Amino acid sequence: MVKSPQPGACKTRLCPPLTPDEAAELYVAFLEDIGRELPDEAFEGDLWVAWADDSEKGPGQDAAVPETLQSCFGAPFRFLQQRGGSLAARMDAVFSDLFRKGYQQVVMRNSDSPHLPMPLLSAAFDALQHQRGSIALGPDLDGGYYLAGLDVPPDGLFPQAMSTSSVLDETIRNAKQRDLRVELLEPFLDIDTADDLVTFWLEFGGRADVRHWSTWKLLNDNPLIDRLGA
Repeated sequence: MVKSPQPGACKTRLCPPLTPDEAAELYVAFLEDIGRELPDEAFEGDLWVAWADDSEKGPGQDAAVPETLQSCFGAPFRFLQQRGGSLAARMDAVFSDLFRKGYQQVVMRNSDSPHLPMPLLSAAFDALQHQRGSIALGPDLDGGYYLAGLDVPPDGLFPQAMSTSSVLDETIRNAKQRDLRVELLEPFLDIDTADDLVTFWLEFGGRADVRHWSTWKLLNDNPLIDRLGA
């Protein structure tokens, strides 16, 4: 699930202290890293980029994929435009669209955790194989989730208010009311706020294996890190 990285339309909770242009530039780096690191020879599934351009005020259905997203996600990615007026509706529609295409299991990850380990995605698919009628959720650190996987259509499973500290609990409650088996994965950081970005950089910035990443190149020795106090 991604947004077109337009200033003022993405990573807005980082503004301030970041400017809208800085937040958009950071988000492009996230997308470049996800697009490069996510394809894995050990992964046998198909990769879809479900995209939204919130800067477009028209209906936008069947719109062209923004060039920035095309540059971040080459082969083997396919593109699917999000539809719906809320995040919950868009998530519901993406799952439903992919199930209609014939997929038996769909795992949706965020675009706010460029460093999300591939084993967590594999664990989500593994969890869905245990029992038909399952949901896999990857909790983030503020009451939401960085990942959701299903083997049945969601049919209104996701809470209408998604940016709250109770969204994980509400989703679990909705799932149990539908007799879905719930599998929780390891908690992981997604980067929504300035504090999240500091936490991310303190862990990520010192790693030797990420020096080729766009996010590392952008943040290393960047004055905005000093503004954040990292």
